[in-house]
Amino acid sequence: MERIKPHSKMRQKYILSPHFQFTFLPCAMAFEFEGEGIAASIFLALYVIYTLFTIGIIWHKGTLRTIYSGLLFFGLIRMGAQLCGIAFASLGYEHWQWLVAYLVLGAEGYFVLILTSFYMVSHAHIAARKESWLKSRLVDTSNWGFLKKLNINGMRIFYYLAIVANVLVIVGGTMLTGLDADEYDDNVSRINTSKGLRGTGQALFLIFTLVVAGLAAYTVIHDNIRSYLLTSVFMATPFLFVRGIYGLLSCFIQQMNYFSMANYTATGMSVHFVATEYVLATTMEFIAACIFMSTYYVVYIPKKALNEDETSLIEVGGKHEDKPNE
Repeated sequence: MERIKPHSKMRQKYILSPHFQFTFLPCAMAFEFEGEGIAASIFLALYVIYTLFTIGIIWHKGTLRTIYSGLLFFGLIRMGAQLCGIAFASLGYEHWQWLVAYLVLGAEGYFVLILTSFYMVSHAHIAARKESWLKSRLVDTSNWGFLKKLNINGMRIFYYLAIVANVLVIVGGTMLTGLDADEYDDNVSRINTSKGLRGTGQALFLIFTLVVAGLAAYTVIHDNIRSYLLTSVFMATPFLFVRGIYGLLSCFIQQMNYFSMANYTATGMSVHFVATEYVLATTMEFIAACIFMSTYYVVYIPKKALNEDETSLIEVGGKHEDKPNE
């Protein structure tokens, strides 16, 4: 396998002034890899807008102790990932560390969305019944000595298993960093281990996506709870499912694999590879995140308006009058 030779432009530096060298300002520079750079810039703009909306939501709620903090965290992660993608497209193969950072942050974003969907189900329980059976203790630990305060419930089990899957994806994804193209044939075992770890982690993510959808369906059917929080889970599941399928297949199908040298040329990644990544992964995550964010406008804003209307109603002399809102 031949080693990829950096494009000649890769060694050029873009100088704005003797004292200022810019590297990845998308509005003012030429990309080494134009396709990746343009795609990363477009989604950076989208995620900036998305993040501003989530900041506004948290500002109006007046607390960080809300499910929307997770959505804000997702937005920040994806912004970081897109900046890393822009940096890689700007600087070229010699700065492959930016690509690794993009991959790691991308995995973190998917992880956060899966947890968010799980918390949506739990919050639907709490909104309807003031409690969630996902937080109920599953095992009596009163006789476990110093572990008697340990609370083993469905939410914690799901959370820790998701962390395990996340670690597998990250470790598997970073095992091959630093290998040159001509070293791949001598590291078959290492490559297979990387595929196995990433594949296992992505398979768990996919299973967790279906588990959350199943919990939402059980809540509707068995608990007879109707909530747009649950509807958002049903709406987002197809997009997260596609994202999960892509993540799993990308570990084993060469045309989707970041670590396949066939996807790299002297002028950047193949058009097919870039399109597949941004359509089946980045776009799917963005749509799912927007669906979850919409719950604030569908559920909480109308509820807040209703509460304000109720509190503005005062009783005077046995009669009700509307108190004007200030």
